[in-house]
Amino acid sequence: MVKQPIKLKKYIYDNDNPRQIIWDSSSLSTFLACPRLYRLTNLSGYKLKMYAPVTGFGSAIHDGFEILDRCKFEKKSKEEAVLEAMTHIIKECGEDLKKSDDKARGFEAGMRIIVWRAEEFWEDNLKIATMPNGAPCLEQRFEVPFGGEGHRLSGRIDKIVELDNRLYLCDTKTTKTSLTDLYFRNFQPNNQIYAYIWAARNILGLDIAGFIVDAVQTGVNFCRFNRSIFNVSQPSIDEWYTDAQYAIGLADAYSHNKYYPANFTSCGNYGGCKFREVCAESPDHRKIILDEDFMREPHADLVVDNVIRVDENIFKKNKN
Repeated sequence: MVKQPIKLKKYIYDNDNPRQIIWDSSSLSTFLACPRLYRLTNLSGYKLKMYAPVTGFGSAIHDGFEILDRCKFEKKSKEEAVLEAMTHIIKECGEDLKKSDDKARGFEAGMRIIVWRAEEFWEDNLKIATMPNGAPCLEQRFEVPFGGEGHRLSGRIDKIVELDNRLYLCDTKTTKTSLTDLYFRNFQPNNQIYAYIWAARNILGLDIAGFIVDAVQTGVNFCRFNRSIFNVSQPSIDEWYTDAQYAIGLADAYSHNKYYPANFTSCGNYGGCKFREVCAESPDHRKIILDEDFMREPHADLVVDNVIRVDENIFKKNKN
């Protein structure tokens, strides 16, 4: 009998304290922004009871671009590629996109982006890199050891391309923002991209020169495309690795002490933290707001025998 690989848990309980073992760029970014936000979302699993429905527009465009790239790699025609991409989007999220009130991110906008993208970039100077097994370097998932204490890093590299005999990570972004130099400057430095460059260099063994942001501006009855290329030095990636290890070490220490401090300088990020009103209240009253305005959906690893074991006393510092 073939022994099946053991699936490692993303979270564990260490002396009844929840602790993250398998990290990704999203959870690391949340922790760096605010440890308390990380505790409330990643560990406690709090989500607003009332939230805007997600149409999956960004994911649909991402998937559509991947299909275009894969078809091009397989020497299919532009028309075949467009048909496959549009069919996939219609099947996976077409109805949700049609219900969207946002015409810049609805069904017609998605179809327009796929068609115009193929028209503009089919004869592209970016070439999809080839893996040693001959497969296209698209959607490369990884989960690898990351420092000590059993930690691991996971992620998914969208694609790796070749340009002027150099290799670059390429990440697709959709936005309503104008694709100016100011927009692109927001991507360097970038926690997610640096994590993926580290993985590509250290795990895949690829000499990655940097990354390309492949952006799409969406609007009503129009879309625009633009790219920006960033070179990243090895010392910069080494520094990112040191910073990430330090942050994860802090997360372990906060878990041990059962206390996650707030970073009030992040309260206004991205239109305002959803827990801002919670933190503005006295610590003794915050649980009331959490119960009224939020629901709990913690990760399955933190639910034991249908019981959520995460400690609720998250606003009082452990004196022991």
